[in-house]
Amino acid sequence: MKLDYDVLSNATTYLDAVKERCLDLRDLKIAKIENLAMTKDANDTIDLTNNDITLLHASDFPPLHRLSTLLCSANRISSVDPKLKDKIPALKSLILCNNNLEQLGDLAALGAFKGLLRLALVGNPVCAKKNYRLWVIFNCPSVRVLDFRRVKDAERKAAKELFSGSKEAKTLASEIAAEVSTLTPGEGAPQAAKQVVKPHTGPSPEEAERIKAAIEAAGSLEEVARLKRQLEGGSVPSAKKR
Repeated sequence: MKLDYDVLSNATTYLDAVKERCLDLRDLKIAKIENLAMTKDANDTIDLTNNDITLLHASDFPPLHRLSTLLCSANRISSVDPKLKDKIPALKSLILCNNNLEQLGDLAALGAFKGLLRLALVGNPVCAKKNYRLWVIFNCPSVRVLDFRRVKDAERKAAKELFSGSKEAKTLASEIAAEVSTLTPGEGAPQAAKQVVKPHTGPSPEEAERIKAAIEAAGSLEEVARLKRQLEGGSVPSAKKR
């Protein structure tokens, strides 16, 4: 579906419990982000969950200085433009679960968001890469909650030791940054991206399943806002009682 005037003018907006204005663009089969200038930078959150987006490119976004949360889980995103930070400089929360990010080098652009506090990449192939969590912590030093788990001081220290200081560490960091995906945007089945982070580097398999279930079950902006606040606090949705 094309993100045009009709879609944007009929989209639901919602003021959540913390008084943030949300624009709901979930489940519309949107393939490309466009025409967001029509929103007149009036939203704190834009929810693009469960669409067919393959790229987050700066040229597709107007300046959105108010936007602080971007929800893009369950798309086919394989690339993030490092220049995107110039268009959404106030971004604090970026949720990219269940996409097609493959290489650690593909995450380099995320380090450009100097105010980014909460980042979720659960369900991307890159999560299975060696030193994934430490690389993201090193590359995105402002992030406080990664994959719904708080970043610990010990992890920051380990990341610094692994990727900076010695000549070998700097060489390793340069090699990782150079490893970028050769996947053509849109290639690959979305299901292939649904990997689970290994224990001690992100949510446990059980926690990851609960997170995925909560994302898929969120049927309203109120539920999305409630889940957002819970995950931003570093807690994982509890299992439903049978």
